Amino acid sequence: MYMRRALQRVSAILLSLLLYPVAGMAQEEQDAVTPDTILLSANQNVDREWVTEKNGEFIPLDTQFVDENGKEITLRSFIDRPTLILPIYFYCPSACSKNLANMAVVMNRLSFDPGKDYRAIALSFSDTETADNAHRAKQNYLKLVYDGFPENEWKFLTGTKESIAAVTDALGYRFKRMPDQTFIHPSTIIAVDKDGKIIRYVYGSFVSGDVDMAISNAKSGIPALSVKRFLEFCLDYDPDKNKAVFQYVKVAVLVFFTIGVGVFFLLFGRKRRNSRHRDHDKFKSSNEQEETP
Repeated sequence: MYMRRALQRVSAILLSLLLYPVAGMAQEEQDAVTPDTILLSANQNVDREWVTEKNGEFIPLDTQFVDENGKEITLRSFIDRPTLILPIYFYCPSACSKNLANMAVVMNRLSFDPGKDYRAIALSFSDTETADNAHRAKQNYLKLVYDGFPENEWKFLTGTKESIAAVTDALGYRFKRMPDQTFIHPSTIIAVDKDGKIIRYVYGSFVSGDVDMAISNAKSGIPALSVKRFLEFCLDYDPDKNKAVFQYVKVAVLVFFTIGVGVFFLLFGRKRRNSRHRDHDKFKSSNEQEETP
């Protein structure tokens, strides 16, 4: 049974690797049609153009913000354990609503406990937003987390232009205000450790496994490269240029998966046959000893 469970887990991991590039492409191509996420178009890569990963560097913890209750706080007073930071703005008409909803759903599925293992921040990069905006947004998205979720462990913060710039610049996160007062911005969660050290970036729809890994890295205090960033480094990620490359990757993973499953069953079957032979020989030997006068 344990071996069967192990096989199921390995199969899930390999299948996720098999499907990841296509899912990523589909998500980015879908996001490209929304005004708020123009930066996700094939000709403008969100990660390279809008996020500069600064793993191992520190955010300014003494920077002051206002929480959803109108209380002035410093990041240092809240970040005392691994913390997930999601830069957004609360009146965003499209992507931010989805990002906040995805973050709420992900926190329902994490293997870590909020408050005990990690904290979370929704950080507005719009200096015109107020604590009232943050409060209304928080009440909406708290409806998506499980009953008993410690709401004080998820802060919704607003701040001055200077405070916002200090933190987003430290995070390597760029955004642009448009004439209609909406923003172009990437969809990114940044995990920092208890000292404010930048540990890992999570992109896209925020898969719970990726966020779990980011928290685990933050607990250890060891910076790590994001999965998507690693794929970009290896494959020069571009949906239009590299569809053929992704097909080769899919085929390679599928072949590896098939061979791995075949070898597993071959070894498992051989082990069972050997076990039956040993039991049979032991039974035969026992009978022969009983028949010997």
